[in-house]
Amino acid sequence: MPIAHAMWIHGHSLRVEYPDRMDDAIRKGSRIQLDGKANSSNWFHMAIPTPVIVEDNNLRIDSVMLRFRTSGAAVTKVNVYDGENEIASHHGLSLNPEDWAFERFDVPGHPGFRWGIGISFKGEFGSRGTRRIEVSSGGGDFLP
Repeated sequence: MPIAHAMWIHGHSLRVEYPDRMDDAIRKGSRIQLDGKANSSNWFHMAIPTPVIVEDNNLRIDSVMLRFRTSGAAVTKVNVYDGENEIASHHGLSLNPEDWAFERFDVPGHPGFRWGIGISFKGEFGSRGTRRIEVSSGGGDFLP
C-alpha cells in the first residue's frame, strides 16, 4: 500500500530520559551527539509530528525510522507509542553502525492512532573509549 504521509523530526530535538547517565548530550546543527557514561544504558525519545486526519481520512502508522551512527555503543530496543499506548516493540537488537545508517521498524497490523506517535529507543554504552550514539533524524510513514 502506498505511503500517504511521512513526517520526520530532526535529531537535535531528541530528549534524554536519564541525563545523569550521560557524560554529554551536544546538540549540533546536523545531529545530537549522545556520550554515555561507561557501562550505562539510557532511553531516548523523539516525538514525531503526527497527521491524525488528512483529507477527511484517519491515517494508520506503517513504520518508524531512525538515522544514526554509533561508536562504542549500540541501540538495543525500539518502542513505538500512540500517546501512552505502546503499539510496537523491537527488542533484542544490537544495532551499532559506525557510519550513518537508516533503520526501519515495522508497526505490526498498521493500526490507526489518536494521540501522537513517539519513538523511544534504548542505547547501551560500552566500558571504555568513545561511547557515543549520534542521531540525525527520526520519522514515521503513515498509510491511508
